[in-house]
Amino acid sequence: MDHTDADNVKPTEECHKVHNIDESDILVGEIFSSRDQAWYFYKEFAREHGFSARQGTTRLDMKGNVKTQEFCCSKEGAISKADIDEATTLKEVGAGTGKAKEIIDGDVNALITYFDYKKHDDPRFFVTYSIEESGALHNLIWSDSTSRSDYICFGDVIAFDTTYKDNLYGRPIMPIVGVNRHHNTIMFATAIIADETSQTFEWVLQKFLEVMMNKSPISVVTDGDRAMQRAIKSVIPNAKHKLCSWHLSRNAQANIGDPKFTAAFSKCMVSWWTIDEFDIQWRSFVSEFNVEKHPWVIEKGNTRHLWAQAYLTGHFFVNIRSTQRCESMNASLAIALKHKKTYLDVVRTIEDGISRMNLNELKADYLSSQTKPFQITKLVEFESHAYETYTRESFRAFQEELQRETLYRIQEEIQSFSDECQYFYLKKYKEKNRTFEISFDSRTETLNYSYRKFKTIGLPCRHQLHVLKYLDYTYFPRSLIQSRWTKDAKASAPSFVDLNVPPEIMQMERFVSLRATASMLCYAASKTEEFENSFGLNDSINRSSVLNNARDPQRKQHKRKEVTKNKVEKKIKRCGFCNGEGHNKLTCPQVKLGLNTSTQPTSTDIFEDGMDWSFSPAHDVRDIWNNADNDLHIS
Repeated sequence: MDHTDADNVKPTEECHKVHNIDESDILVGEIFSSRDQAWYFYKEFAREHGFSARQGTTRLDMKGNVKTQEFCCSKEGAISKADIDEATTLKEVGAGTGKAKEIIDGDVNALITYFDYKKHDDPRFFVTYSIEESGALHNLIWSDSTSRSDYICFGDVIAFDTTYKDNLYGRPIMPIVGVNRHHNTIMFATAIIADETSQTFEWVLQKFLEVMMNKSPISVVTDGDRAMQRAIKSVIPNAKHKLCSWHLSRNAQANIGDPKFTAAFSKCMVSWWTIDEFDIQWRSFVSEFNVEKHPWVIEKGNTRHLWAQAYLTGHFFVNIRSTQRCESMNASLAIALKHKKTYLDVVRTIEDGISRMNLNELKADYLSSQTKPFQITKLVEFESHAYETYTRESFRAFQEELQRETLYRIQEEIQSFSDECQYFYLKKYKEKNRTFEISFDSRTETLNYSYRKFKTIGLPCRHQLHVLKYLDYTYFPRSLIQSRWTKDAKASAPSFVDLNVPPEIMQMERFVSLRATASMLCYAASKTEEFENSFGLNDSINRSSVLNNARDPQRKQHKRKEVTKNKVEKKIKRCGFCNGEGHNKLTCPQVKLGLNTSTQPTSTDIFEDGMDWSFSPAHDVRDIWNNADNDLHIS
């Protein structure tokens, strides 16, 4: 940092030359040779115009050098008594103060206007909201064209949660997310809701289906909120509902309080057992911990079909077990919105998160198409076909299953002549009591597995891979390839979409395909006013900029924690030499006693801590304090 005394710097001729200029427009943007010269010029300028100057904020770079220096009036930031009286009067009569009132009362209108401008850039952008009887905003949900297109390809499973309420109005934010072909989180829609009742959740789900052309998801993952469960049964009754495993494990620890019970419960929750195997293990595990009559255990036993993998096997969940993808989105919002923010700030922060998700998808697309991972087995043709088919992350999941297929062996093979199927009975290494049955239909090249793991995740499991290797397959049958995990998942029609696709969905697909090319044309056309006038863009923008009549919700009042005086305990100060109360080391009577003893080493003072302190004639006061400071600290 430059520590030169700026007040003693003498003006140069160039400074006088600049100072004598009267035109204010020439002064703007003037460059000075040094910070001190600029400070001298501003002081002289302030003196001639009747005010005093001071140095304001100084910003430094990483090396400690001055990056920017602000010079301002010495009264900047001060509030006069007249301003305070005026603000007090306006507050008493219920009126706002100037610009602050315009921003506060116009938060919702600014947000709706912002969404109107978004529609011009994104014609498929969707937003809808409801208004309370008082005119304030009640519920809001929005989704852009990219999210709506992603839902067509990857909307088979959704997850949502409401845990983040840190905005000016204390309203819950409800992101609705899914998983794309790279196993990354993608956003389908976002809602800001007034409360967490079943009526509100029903409104959100109904509007969400309206956004997505009434295409219902196959499965839904939420926490244990009963209002959510009632809303799901009412709006999307055919969807399979699954409870968040993370919340269940946390509740198990909170209700039972035994880490061993929590670990055993988590094992029951995620293990790939049959229903009979689960029931046996559940009874044994509950009896072992003697919690048969515990209310929480009874409740979870009655709702096991919502969380036990044994009861959920065969239902497609893309391996989503918890709402942590929503939690991570909420954590990102918490970091970005450390202070209370308006709705518009929240929306822009969410858009930044969606932009990062889209960027991560582009990076994953590049890695999947331009790189080749290492092969881990000698099944070269088998792995090559999997790599050419699946995305990079899906291929890694396939390799993990391929490594584990070596743990199995075919114990028995039965050929059926009636249905032309082969039945294989597999045994796992060191698990002789369990048998895995797989049937293979050579006509359709279909592998049916008793645990139906493929139908749950969508990728070939280790048991199916072992049978394919036994049959000398060098490729994957089409029955084992689900398009949502492939590289061309967006190009091919999703398997869960009916052939009678509504024309609106096909139009959306064409729009997404043409959007990238059209954006380049729009960028080139935006450089001239000719295109803007010919298409009547000015008129449409002016019409959309009309403010709506929606009012801002009531802001949430946060109570400050008050600490009573009688609860505040004053810290007792103790002596750093003898640990006594009421004095310090400088006034310690034991130190004074030691100084007043005889100069001859005829006695030894034994203190309470058992330490031997002797004083010799050579020890003066300075030596005593030096020795004491080696072991003690002055308080």
